[in-house]
Amino acid sequence: MNKIAILGLGILIQLGGIAQKKSDLRNADGFYKEGDYYNAIVSYEVYLGIRNPVTTFSPYTLKRKNNVSKVDTSTAAAVNIISTSSEVTKQIAWQLGESYRQLYHYQRAEACYARLVALGADADYPQALYWYAVCLRSNNKFDEAEKQIKRFLQENKKDKVNTDLGNKEQATLAYIRQQLKRTDLSLSFNKLKGNVGQTEGAYAPIVFNDTLLFTSARIVDTVSKYSSINAHVNHLFYNTIASNSAVNGNATILHFPSKLSANEGTSALTPDKKKLYFARSNAEHGKTLSTIYVSNRLSDGTWSEPEKLDGKINKAGYNSIQPSITQDDKYFLFASDRDGGVGGFDIWCSAIDASGNLGEPFNLKSINTKEDEEAPFYHTNSQTFVFASKGYLGMGGFDLYAAKGDILHLQTPDNLGYPTNSPKDDIYFFSASSDSLLKKSFVSSDRASDCCLELFAVDKTYPVKHYQSIRGIVSDCDRNSPLSAVSVSVKNTPANYNVTTSSNGAFIVAFADSVTGFDVEKDGFNAKSIPFAVANSITKDTIYKVSVCLDKIPPPPVVKVIDSVNVSEKPLIVYFDFDKSDIKTEYAPVLDQVVALLTKYPTISLQFDIAGYTDATGSDEYNLKLGQRRAESCKQYIVSKGIDEKRVTLKSFGKTAPVATNASQDNPEGRALNRRVEINVKAAKNN
Repeated sequence: MNKIAILGLGILIQLGGIAQKKSDLRNADGFYKEGDYYNAIVSYEVYLGIRNPVTTFSPYTLKRKNNVSKVDTSTAAAVNIISTSSEVTKQIAWQLGESYRQLYHYQRAEACYARLVALGADADYPQALYWYAVCLRSNNKFDEAEKQIKRFLQENKKDKVNTDLGNKEQATLAYIRQQLKRTDLSLSFNKLKGNVGQTEGAYAPIVFNDTLLFTSARIVDTVSKYSSINAHVNHLFYNTIASNSAVNGNATILHFPSKLSANEGTSALTPDKKKLYFARSNAEHGKTLSTIYVSNRLSDGTWSEPEKLDGKINKAGYNSIQPSITQDDKYFLFASDRDGGVGGFDIWCSAIDASGNLGEPFNLKSINTKEDEEAPFYHTNSQTFVFASKGYLGMGGFDLYAAKGDILHLQTPDNLGYPTNSPKDDIYFFSASSDSLLKKSFVSSDRASDCCLELFAVDKTYPVKHYQSIRGIVSDCDRNSPLSAVSVSVKNTPANYNVTTSSNGAFIVAFADSVTGFDVEKDGFNAKSIPFAVANSITKDTIYKVSVCLDKIPPPPVVKVIDSVNVSEKPLIVYFDFDKSDIKTEYAPVLDQVVALLTKYPTISLQFDIAGYTDATGSDEYNLKLGQRRAESCKQYIVSKGIDEKRVTLKSFGKTAPVATNASQDNPEGRALNRRVEINVKAAKNN
């Protein structure tokens, strides 16, 4: 009886174990479909015997918490089970591999895709070979990665989407080989030293004073010393910087009054250190979204309760992440997947006004692609915009790129190259240098980790900078005396700036590395354009001395009258019949005098006016037109004799300037005198 009971108990335990395994598999499939890759991994690994059931899970280390492991949980052991276990079906291989890859566990993901390929990936998993190659590349197995991507391309000749993916990965592999040949002895790239605690991730650094502020998902307690609800939630931490590549002391969490247990991080600090912006994740309508908050520094050095930014920055239904502020406090940068962009996540920019208010964001379309662009940073002094992207040729995953220019006029970005970039993800660049981009800078990368971004210190030793300056004197050429308030426009400088001479005629151009010349101008003097060339290389600070003299503009020529057809300064007069503009025969000799004078002096200055007048009969408008026709008749007569019409000026005064009484009926003789053209002509020449 006891034996039967024991046998029955054994069968029950066995059946219970089978039921539990089925439950683990159902849970794993369910978590995968929901996009909960953390718990999908746990459930699949429990099902496959890679780990024992756990009460707490670290998605960053893939190790159990608070339990003694009864199995070998190393990556090598996990890879062996994935590669050999009969329980690994095609579906499990694909879904576990995808879950690992989404969390950047490339070694275990590689094993899953390799098993799927070995089992015979069919039409249900057309991209298995592609992701297998990506994982091989991420694990620095470049030859095997190239072999698999060629196979993928061969099998997808008729599929444009997959062909494009394969071609891009091939280009990535070629670029990696090229970059790994580079040797830059002036650049150091090392994992940040000190007790910064990078096991479960540390990324998105910013530096202010002697403090390093960063984001990490380590286990912390932000509610009470006995609570553990915040396990593996991102928060902001800070350390004291000891040197360019090390920190002092333990990392300390940055507390806000509410001590919420939400994911928050990727911060930005205003230049005056009074406002802290960061991203926080919250569930909205069943969807987890990240939005940007701001907290103000209080008088006691603590931080106020964060407030969510308005709808300009946090557009409803979309993610807004990774805030950054330019060092001159002019622009607020962030990444968002909102509509109106170019691709997935784009980089957006908002102008900051004098009161610190953020303007309507605009898309930086000159650098965004159809892929993801994230983690913006602008180094004001070197006018360099650095960002992470998957859309340009790179070494794989996110690479860091730099675009020169001001925010509104960015040039084509360049890859920062190896060792700043690697075959894995490289993101979140920050430079603490006031002058050079890669001096005292930091990068987040998962190149040395099986799961998480870690902090690396980047420091480039730049050649000693020798400065070239120009000191000039501007003087009066005739008197050899200095000229003050002369405008000197300096050509081909970064700002194309102007300087003005002092009271002793002096000017200084402080940074002359690229100067190609000057435009020198002053009222009353002829301007000069002076070419200039600086040395291509110098071994010490160099001062160039320049002397420029300006010639005065000569006064205008003196004009004197040398001839005239007028008698006693009175005009020549041509009279007309009532309401007529025809030239009478008896007045042709008067006009011939004008023609003779113009012919005699074809190139000299002239004072020459023909003015038409009328009597008072008719309206003002009609008489103005009649006076114009009479003046025009005289002009046409003169032009018909070969005189250029440009030398003649016409006027019409209508009935406004009578020389005799202009009554309609009482004085016909006076009205006849008013129907006239007056011609004033004086010829003059220069002394």
